[in-house]
Amino acid sequence: MHRWKRLARMTVVAASAAVLVTGLSTSAQAASGTFAYNRADTGFRMVMENPPDDECIVMPGGAGVVDNFTDTVATLYRDEACTIPQDTLPPNTGGAYGGATTVHSVFFG
Repeated sequence: MHRWKRLARMTVVAASAAVLVTGLSTSAQAASGTFAYNRADTGFRMVMENPPDDECIVMPGGAGVVDNFTDTVATLYRDEACTIPQDTLPPNTGGAYGGATTVHSVFFG
């Protein structure tokens, strides 16, 4: 009888741990909200819904006006490889860039 109680307790602990790990990993996979920018080359408005976290995202055409309406900090970069930082936008903020300060990629996280 004692063996069954111990097995049941171990099962509950293992299941709880799995739920915690799964719950944490799914909530950290994407910034919640909208990130938008006006292409520097055409002026067209580009919109990303719930962009992924911890991933360098290239912004084709570069970005002139940027709006970060997500719940995550967006770091903007001058290059497409996220190696030359330009600016950091906290949630619900925006910025304008042009010429040598045009941004070409973004990283959330």
